[in-house]
Amino acid sequence: AVVSTQSTGKGDRRKTAKYSAQKLYEKGVLVEIEKVPVSSFKAVTIEFSTTDEVGTFEVSGKLSGFNIDKINVVFENLLQLQYEGVSTLKFEDSGVVVNVNLLIFLLNKKFYGVE
Repeated sequence: AVVSTQSTGKGDRRKTAKYSAQKLYEKGVLVEIEKVPVSSFKAVTIEFSTTDEVGTFEVSGKLSGFNIDKINVVFENLLQLQYEGVSTLKFEDSGVVVNVNLLIFLLNKKFYGVE
C-alpha cells in the first residue's frame, strides 16, 4: 500500500492509502465487486482518503484508468455494524462488498496507527 499525505491547498493535510483490489481481496477486506471478475482485480485501484470530517473516509476507485464512484465511509457506522454483528457491508451504488471487521482493522492501522 502506498500511504501519503497531501495538502489540498487549504492548510489541511489529507492522508491517503492506495491498494490494488487484488491486494484487498487477498487480505479479505474486499469480498467482491459486482460485475468485476476477481481476475480483473489487478486492474482496479482503490484509494482511501481522510476528509475534512473526522472519522469520515472517502473511498474511490479506478478500473483501467476509469474512475469508479466515490463512497464516503463513516468510521462510527462501521463500528456500529461491528457491534451489531454484521460481517459484510455492500455499497449499493458501486456493488462493492467489504468485510466490516477487516476494513475497520485496515483503517485503524493506516490512519490511526493502531495495530
